[in-house]
Amino acid sequence: MAPHIPGSIDAQLLGLYLSDHLTGATAGLARIERMAEAFADTPVSADIARVSAEIRRERDFLRGLIHDLGVRQRPYRQAAAWLAERVGRLKLNGRIVRRSPMTMVLESELMRAAILGKLGGWQTLEELAPDLGLDRGTFVKLGDEARSQIEALSRVHEHARRNAFRISRDISG
Repeated sequence: MAPHIPGSIDAQLLGLYLSDHLTGATAGLARIERMAEAFADTPVSADIARVSAEIRRERDFLRGLIHDLGVRQRPYRQAAAWLAERVGRLKLNGRIVRRSPMTMVLESELMRAAILGKLGGWQTLEELAPDLGLDRGTFVKLGDEARSQIEALSRVHEHARRNAFRISRDISG
């Protein structure tokens, strides 16, 4: 059965909802890819790289779902999210050239919150899947993946907060 939006579901509202989630996925992907690059030299780089690859795949899936359901994608929202993510990097953290040790703490917190929001989206789609002609199991799996991503980013956060605020002192002199 091909995906479709039945008359019992508000297609415009669903389209806006999916577009908002695609906007979030676009911004989240830009952020996590930057994290993967910036923190490649850390013990948690494998966790970040895995989450990055999964978010890219999920964003592509969501884009395809929007297309398959025939709702508007609203690309201007994704462009605005991309731009906002880049502007968000221009923060005053007291560091001009190198990254602040606080950056990983904040970014892992931000990404965990974003993934929690994404989990809600997968749960909503799981609920609507039978009406939309979609496989409910797909969204159960995506929800499980989101929970795993939250766990991975919790490990990143643990590593970051253990190291970010400590002042290393040279005790030799």
